[in-house]
Amino acid sequence: MDIINNNLNRSPGILASVAFFAAVMVMSVTLKLGGVVVLIALSAAVLGLLVLYVLGEPARVKQRVQKRTSALQDLAYRDSLTGLPNRRFFTWYLEQNLAMRMTNRRRGSHVNRVVLFDLNGFKAVNDTYGHEAGDELLKFIAVTMTAYLPSDALLARLGGDEFVVMVRDNRGGRRTREVEATIRKAATSVFVFGGQQISVSASVGSSSPATGRSTAEQLLRESDQRMYADKVAGRAQRAKIQETEGQNAKPTAIERRKNRASELLSKGDRR
Repeated sequence: MDIINNNLNRSPGILASVAFFAAVMVMSVTLKLGGVVVLIALSAAVLGLLVLYVLGEPARVKQRVQKRTSALQDLAYRDSLTGLPNRRFFTWYLEQNLAMRMTNRRRGSHVNRVVLFDLNGFKAVNDTYGHEAGDELLKFIAVTMTAYLPSDALLARLGGDEFVVMVRDNRGGRRTREVEATIRKAATSVFVFGGQQISVSASVGSSSPATGRSTAEQLLRESDQRMYADKVAGRAQRAKIQETEGQNAKPTAIERRKNRASELLSKGDRR
């Protein structure tokens, strides 16, 4: 950047010299009418335009450099698929907030909590409908979550089907619990791909800064562990529900005949 600035600082002198030379060349053009040498008055206007161009060029170059730099930074901190902030930006932003919390003597009663979630059934969507469906589902989840979550919450995609939310909350955690419930509800929104209705669910885990120094990676790791525990608990609950439904299901006609035959055999009746 210093090299660019130095070139910009030197360019006015170079361009001014070129402008002066061009103006002299224009002024040397003459018309002889009746023996009277008439200087072309246009040369003064040309000189003025060249001077204005020379003075304005460094600002234009600097503006172009700033735009390109901003575009590169945006690419570095944004997820290309969903348009959400990526892991790099979220980690940096969370670290900034944690540092401010540590340096602020009056920390108050509010903290920034980290809520991590991923999609149950995402792999099955990829395997059944293809990766295009998986990509569209991720974009759908990003849009849906953005609409459901509080406006001051920061939503980012960590990678794959993992997303994270930073939410400002009090020490009681009421707002975090509301965000967790919102995530679970929003994740079950029906997604349509190729005329097929696809449903997934979310496993959720959250963490909050400890009394001492906490890092962004520590909070993400703690949230990930709790999210995995939630996923295991969800699987166990679904298995229990399926088992109960199986026990309560009415036997078919074939099953009834088999059961009747078993009862007769056990009683010694071989009719």
